[in-house]
Amino acid sequence: MLFRAAKNYREYRRLRRMRSQPLSMAPQSYPAYVINLERSPERRLYITSHLRNLGIEPTVVPAFDGKKLSLEEVMRDGRYDDDVSRRSFDRSLSMAEIGCGLSHLSIYQRMVRDGTPVALVSEDDAQFGPDARQRIEAALQAAPADWGVIQLRFDCRNFEPAAPGLVRFKFGDSLPVAATAYLISQRAARVLAENTLPIRYPADSLLGRVDQWGLQAHGMWPELVGVNNVFPSAIQGNRNTRFRASNFVKNLLLRVFG
Repeated sequence: MLFRAAKNYREYRRLRRMRSQPLSMAPQSYPAYVINLERSPERRLYITSHLRNLGIEPTVVPAFDGKKLSLEEVMRDGRYDDDVSRRSFDRSLSMAEIGCGLSHLSIYQRMVRDGTPVALVSEDDAQFGPDARQRIEAALQAAPADWGVIQLRFDCRNFEPAAPGLVRFKFGDSLPVAATAYLISQRAARVLAENTLPIRYPADSLLGRVDQWGLQAHGMWPELVGVNNVFPSAIQGNRNTRFRASNFVKNLLLRVFG
């Protein structure tokens, strides 16, 4: 982990020096939405510079901050229902998970409002492969007409070949739970915008269950995206040992080297 964190931090330093440079090619034909907390400027700098370096122009979407949300308010206005969450997911959700779910939902609603045919959605700790733009465009060309979501990172191995560079998830006992980075169609955005509230699953678990609404879920194979170990997901908070170790490394590197 330390080796990967140091490697990613060197990349962060390199991209920071390049942050003002324009794209080296014409912008992509689809929006690339990046979810980022206002209080995480270093992660915003990293992911936006990282994507531009790959030829992808990002659009930053301010995340709902779980630390600023009121549980009473989100339950009163129907955005979260603890009883529904316990029935659907067997436990209550943390405020960070509720905020993350609302952040992804805001993109689905935006796509429906704007009539966006397809979009890339990324969290700000995603680490894309060097051929990201080419593989994304190839996947969109190869995807079957009924595709809904294409995961760029996932842990599920219960899948079958679907098209060149793509697999189709079979669901069942192993779910394609992930929200780090994915492509989503207009139809899927509309379906999820209509069915996400009240928030009852974490964002990654919701995407792992899209089959319940008749949506087809695919994955890019080999996976295109990993997680940046300098800026890991904050959703797990102090419950996760990996998060605590990664967060320590991140803060140490930023404090010492800036």
